[in-house]
Amino acid sequence: MSNTLKSLKLTRKDGKVVDVIFYNNVGIENVEILDIKQLKFEGMKTKDIKKTLIHNEVLKGEDKIYLQNKHSKMIAGLSKRHVNKIISTIFTRDIESRHAYLKKELISNVGLIFYSAIPILKHSELKKPLLYDTQIIHRFALPIKIGGFVFFAMITVKERIDFKDVEIDEFTIYDLHSEVQQNKKSLDSSSKASVDKSMTFLSHYQVITYSINDLTAFVNRSITNFG
Repeated sequence: MSNTLKSLKLTRKDGKVVDVIFYNNVGIENVEILDIKQLKFEGMKTKDIKKTLIHNEVLKGEDKIYLQNKHSKMIAGLSKRHVNKIISTIFTRDIESRHAYLKKELISNVGLIFYSAIPILKHSELKKPLLYDTQIIHRFALPIKIGGFVFFAMITVKERIDFKDVEIDEFTIYDLHSEVQQNKKSLDSSSKASVDKSMTFLSHYQVITYSINDLTAFVNRSITNFG
């Protein structure tokens, strides 16, 4: 794993105060946008992209796969159960959301995204009161361009530590979401993404790279009362 840079107390959105340690990403000044040019569900309507299609794209018929991050060298397991957890809100609350198509594409590209994502911070969390086993929560982030739009995506990895021995029980990617940035821009006329072209999205379409500070601020906003 990367060397750590500094520690800080942050108040999460659930009100818990956590001791956060930020990764020292020395040598990474600018973070290139990951441009996903090959859309897995090209030409499909959002409602036709079922869970089984996403399972096939992500798991390739396996019950569990292992992904590696190129920056931290962390290996994270991803199972069908956790894929279901990641996509559950899209097939319930967000089924009619204008972001649903893009979210399904993002999830289907989780291996590529996790490989390129930058480790931002981590913090410990007691799994259950009165028990000794804890888990380490790692947050990765990356700007992604897909279907003509730029998003920030965050992947959360849980590292479980057995109370008998300090060892890694499992890495699990369980949460991936995207956040639209500033400035309005309608869908590129050259893009064939299956998104309603009358919709407007927010995008830093003129920006080619972002800084580590941009990603850190995004993660802070995503998990805390920051900003």
